[in-house]
Amino acid sequence: MAATLGDIAADARGMLWLEVTGKGAKPGRVALPPLARDALRRALKARGLPVRRTRWHPATPLVAALDTERSAAQPAGAGISAARLRQVLGGFFQAAAESVDARHPTLAAKLRHASPHWLRHTHATHALDAGVELVVVCDNLRNASVATTSTYLHGEEAKRARQVGAAFRRPQRGSCRQYLPRPAR
Repeated sequence: MAATLGDIAADARGMLWLEVTGKGAKPGRVALPPLARDALRRALKARGLPVRRTRWHPATPLVAALDTERSAAQPAGAGISAARLRQVLGGFFQAAAESVDARHPTLAAKLRHASPHWLRHTHATHALDAGVELVVVCDNLRNASVATTSTYLHGEEAKRARQVGAAFRRPQRGSCRQYLPRPAR
């Protein structure tokens, strides 16, 4: 996890972006929506760091190492390693699975297999379900193909099924009579 506060940049409109390096050392940037900015502010405040961008130190890690990880080789203020983040999130997912297992065993099973990469999939699914355009989600994930991103369209399938179901509902009992020829009197 090498991301630092210096990797967050504002564009000409004041929108914040996290500059990242992806597969094959390919540079890109990810939009930081208000929810992410609020979480960042809370995290910085909890770490005793300045919240205003003008006061940030660019080398400050975006995600700090946990106090228990620090050693002589890792000074205070160092960032969390990718392996340690995976371990911490794994513990969180396991605890979450245990807490919901009795009421929601299917969800608990999903949580037991969750990983940091699963959060990426979850983000894409929720963004698409919230109406974010497929191309926008594709760009934000930095996927090479819209076809890859379209695998997250679970909500679109559900929406399609609901709309087709609504259009072709079974008639209520007795309501078909209006379409049948009336007997001659």
